[in-house]
Amino acid sequence: MYTVRFQLELSGSEKRFLSKSFFYANQMHNQLVRYATNRLNALFHDTEYVGARKAYGEAEFSKKKGSELSASEKKKKKELSNIMCIKQK
Repeated sequence: MYTVRFQLELSGSEKRFLSKSFFYANQMHNQLVRYATNRLNALFHDTEYVGARKAYGEAEFSKKKGSELSASEKKKKKELSNIMCIKQK
């Protein structure tokens, strides 16, 4: 793959406008990343979510297909899934 670069011929006001636009876009990106990181950290430190996730991963139904599950396993799987879904929202 090749990249072709062309020099933009811009006036001073156009350069300032592009510079400010990229600066504010960068600021918004950093704030969004910071917010998402904080929310994920809060989720991963929530004891109820961590417990449900651990129980879901260690349960026997996690290794089986949906058609092979008993009624009690389906119920337990749905309960754990609902807990995790609510916490994620």
